[in-house]
Amino acid sequence: MSKAACISGVGMYIPEERITNAQLARIMDYDVEGYLADKGIGVRFRAAEDEATSDMAVHAARAALRQAGLTPDDVDLIILATDTPDFVSPPTSAVIQHKLGAKKAGVFDINAACTDETIAMAIGSHYIMLEPGIEHVVVIGAYGMTKWLDWRPYSESTSKVLSMLFSDGAGAVVLSPSHEAGYLSSKMLTEGSYWDTYGIYLGTAQPPTEEMIAKRRHCLRFHENGHRVPADFNTARWPDLLRDTLRVVGKIPEELTLVLMNQVDQAAVRVTLEELGLSMDRTHWVADRFGYAGSASVFMALHDALEQGRVRSGDLVAFCTSGAGFVLSTALFRWV
Repeated sequence: MSKAACISGVGMYIPEERITNAQLARIMDYDVEGYLADKGIGVRFRAAEDEATSDMAVHAARAALRQAGLTPDDVDLIILATDTPDFVSPPTSAVIQHKLGAKKAGVFDINAACTDETIAMAIGSHYIMLEPGIEHVVVIGAYGMTKWLDWRPYSESTSKVLSMLFSDGAGAVVLSPSHEAGYLSSKMLTEGSYWDTYGIYLGTAQPPTEEMIAKRRHCLRFHENGHRVPADFNTARWPDLLRDTLRVVGKIPEELTLVLMNQVDQAAVRVTLEELGLSMDRTHWVADRFGYAGSASVFMALHDALEQGRVRSGDLVAFCTSGAGFVLSTALFRWV
């Protein structure tokens, strides 16, 4: 008999340094405010020089565990979702386990760019439901992308407009067994032909060289192939992906209390909700205050929504995200 899984705690962390659109505009000599006008991003936070992804992740995990009424000794599994790890190897989740003091926990990282936190929640729920020895899972979405951005003047920057989108921070959820089903369903969609749109193109296919570093081509950038994602890429796919996720458990969009989506393009969120017949009061936006922290963004939105009393027992909450590659995913939870 499988167990049910629910979200029992949520936490978040943002670094101290705050950089407004106006400040970044002066740094990059570009109309940052104009570029971000429809996207809803008002600020970004930058991790300190000695602050790694693992450090931010531990802060968020501790906060989530406190809310769940648990300690690091209660943790059976840690899943880190990020494409900005401390190192290529070893896994950053092992560093987190050590820093957190979760000595009994198994760990692993996943990387599906900005959609991976949603996938990680589904995986963590599956572990609780199917593995007798797994009770409490900490899922962390953490992001240190500013260390990979080229914030030189726009004419010199290799990151170009990508520099303006991203922020640092971490969010975490604790998944635990429950009498009622919290986790209900999830879906994924991948269109790998878009792998060469943008990314950090550094690895076995392109090992680092002195020339690469000198030209700042190790930073987040658009690929030289010039392949671009259509402007309506997400809005053409998110509505059907959400409908399919709901259909599995006999639900319809009108039953959703909250739809939490990537905090990178508010206009795309609006179009998606309109396609589903929903208004903007069915989502929660935080990028104007917290910035867009990639893999952490929907956890930050969830944390803030809880703080504002927007989630109550019985509510149907959907997570819907996408990331470079291009990968899209959803996860559906009943709040119990």
